Amino acid sequence: MRKFLQTFICILLPAISFAQETWWVKPDSLFKYVQPMASIQLWSIYTMNEKERLVANGPLEPVSNRLNFSARRARLGFKGNPYKNFSYFLMLHYDNLGRDRFSATRAGVNDGQVGVIDAYMGWKISKKSDKAILTFGYFRPQISRESITGDLIANSFDKSLAQSYIRQHMVGKSFGRALGLNLGGQKTEGKFGVNYNVGIFNNNTTGPSTETAGKYWSPLLAGRLALTFGDPEMDKYSINYNVNFFNKRKGITVALNGTSQARTDVFKYNHITGIDVLLNYNNLNIDGEWFWLDRNLEGTKFQAQTGHIRLGYNLIVKRKIFLEPVLMTSVFYGDTGGQFKGEDKEYNAGINWYLNKNNLKLSLHYVWQDGHGKNGFTDGVSFQKGNYAGLGFLLML
Repeated sequence: MRKFLQTFICILLPAISFAQETWWVKPDSLFKYVQPMASIQLWSIYTMNEKERLVANGPLEPVSNRLNFSARRARLGFKGNPYKNFSYFLMLHYDNLGRDRFSATRAGVNDGQVGVIDAYMGWKISKKSDKAILTFGYFRPQISRESITGDLIANSFDKSLAQSYIRQHMVGKSFGRALGLNLGGQKTEGKFGVNYNVGIFNNNTTGPSTETAGKYWSPLLAGRLALTFGDPEMDKYSINYNVNFFNKRKGITVALNGTSQARTDVFKYNHITGIDVLLNYNNLNIDGEWFWLDRNLEGTKFQAQTGHIRLGYNLIVKRKIFLEPVLMTSVFYGDTGGQFKGEDKEYNAGINWYLNKNNLKLSLHYVWQDGHGKNGFTDGVSFQKGNYAGLGFLLML
């Protein structure tokens, strides 16, 4: 009897194992479960001609020129592909550590807070192609190449001022993230490619509190359609983008962008439309965009326009010296009475030394700023940005 039971168990166990594998999805290798990521961008900034209101109801006054060291961006996170067609991405940030409040750079001050900057999952619906991929979570709605390009990838000293206006108009905050669902994909045939994204998102941050949009609710709808001629930008679909392909690409991508949101407690409707372009031809890198921002506040219409153009050229001086001189200009124009108004202008000239592509980089740039009205350059009352020279160091792991 004992031998019979042993024989029966030996026959039954493989059958049970086989049955389990027909019911459950098998995970992939352990390495793909959790892949750690870390990056840090250190800045040394010398600010000139900054003005601030130092006493209540007082005038704008010049503050001392100053040297400031800060961690502009510091990130720690994990990503993984635990199942063949399922992935996740989680990134924490502790940006702007050490930033002087009177620095001419555009950012807040961080006293040590850590927060979530990206947290999303991806499901590849079309298993044998990249035609349909669903992304769900906290991430950037897919409009504006400048907004959806990685924060650490920009070849100007910092991202253009245009992205801040686009993001704040769209989701009410400069980080530009929102919780939502996006369907996207891409298809490439020879030297022609199509990339698309359509998404629906919460838009709590434009309401009277961060918990609700208020009495009236309308989702944020966002979409982007990109056409590529020549070499593709990416081998696989992604919601993150690049600018410099280090002489490996000959191609141009042109994209149409748009968002729409109907009534909330803040506005009657809110729209964004625009176009962005990326051209890479061997050493040459050119990108730019132009966007129209529209909002209706109970019958009063406000409009603004913003955009940038940026030019970089890769120079290989000798072994291990890969330099890129860069020029950029970025502008904003807004109607009187809008959320932001007047003019905001930024000019950037500098050079990047790539020691290991975007993973290890040194940058030296000078930034001029000008404008009037009520915007990121000045509100006409409490601050006015100065110019600055910046030295940056980037390490991505």
